[in-house]
Amino acid sequence: MILIVILIALSLDFFLGGLERFRNFNWCISLYYGLEKRLSQYKFWDGTFGLLIVLSVALSGLIIVLCLACSLPWFVEIVVSLIVLIYCLAPEDLDNRLDEYITAVDEDNAGAVTELAEGLTDETLLSENDSNEIAIIKSSLVESHKRTFGVIFWFLILGAVGALLYRLVNEINDEFSDVRSGLADSNSILMNILEWPSSRLMVLGLALGGHLVDAMPGWSKAEHLSIEVNNEVLTDAGLGALQYRSDIVVPDREKSYWVDELKSLLNRTLIIWLAILGIMTLSGTLG
Repeated sequence: MILIVILIALSLDFFLGGLERFRNFNWCISLYYGLEKRLSQYKFWDGTFGLLIVLSVALSGLIIVLCLACSLPWFVEIVVSLIVLIYCLAPEDLDNRLDEYITAVDEDNAGAVTELAEGLTDETLLSENDSNEIAIIKSSLVESHKRTFGVIFWFLILGAVGALLYRLVNEINDEFSDVRSGLADSNSILMNILEWPSSRLMVLGLALGGHLVDAMPGWSKAEHLSIEVNNEVLTDAGLGALQYRSDIVVPDREKSYWVDELKSLLNRTLIIWLAILGIMTLSGTLG
């Protein structure tokens, strides 16, 4: 049943499109500031305990709904879980932006290429000498994990509560990425903990969907037995799985060749994940 919910959520997001406008998490940030006004004078607020209060209050509504659903017909809980998963997933927008970038590059639309590249690039992930192409590849690998793979992983582990927890932690981290505080640091640590297992599983999917021999050394090179290198593991292993070479000679190669290959690799990785989940479901390992 879990796999069916995931497949329905991904299908609805793909076929309906335009669901990004419904994925608004401003309420969580407003909740934080509302609680801060009332609790900022207490020493425990700016730290782990304060973060736990924010997340507990934010998740309490969903937990109550799920508890009530247990006393209703069986499909009610499934519908609630499906709605929450669709709300927390966000694969379609990244796919569309990559398509728009590929089209702009192939049409030599310099203005659109620059604008789309800026939207696709996360400056915090880049090295000094990274080209626009590498920047987009690295950023898309990390964003795909945050928007899809991480959410699915925690949905499998903790259900709808896990999916929403992961998404809220990411939203809080984005909001306070430039802020130094005890609560922001605690949230960053929690995010790294949540992303450690899902990022490694995504790397395995990338290796199976791409070039295994080059992906695994990329993982080993970036891995330092630390929870703080999740993004580096993803980008290094992803570039290896893609066998990225800026100077490679490909017959009839289009200008957008590597970004197009990246999009295909991410889609293959998702299909591999779903296939493995299907096998686990048929074997009775996954409910």
